[in-house]
Amino acid sequence: MKYLISLLAMFFSGVTFSECGGVSCTDVKITRLYVTANGDTVISTSGDESKLSCDAGSSGYIILEQGGNRNYNSTYALLLASHTTGYPIWVRTSEAGACKIIYIVSDK
Repeated sequence: MKYLISLLAMFFSGVTFSECGGVSCTDVKITRLYVTANGDTVISTSGDESKLSCDAGSSGYIILEQGGNRNYNSTYALLLASHTTGYPIWVRTSEAGACKIIYIVSDK
């Protein structure tokens, strides 16, 4: 019995689950990235953005606003790199209103 439990633990230890909830999406991949006419960047992820406490809209989008965001270029570069390479990220969003990116984390 212990052997079976150990075997199952080893099998599932490499499996990661991507999910959104509360104020973050954890271990998600960017499935869509686009830039609007006013310069904002919009993403959707492999998680379910409808579970976020902010409003991701009917399409499940999270916004990185260009105006007033002093780290816009660095954040955009990390989003683009993650989208291009397929590496998962962790996205921290606003608590209410439209879903806006507060910061992102990329782990390899």
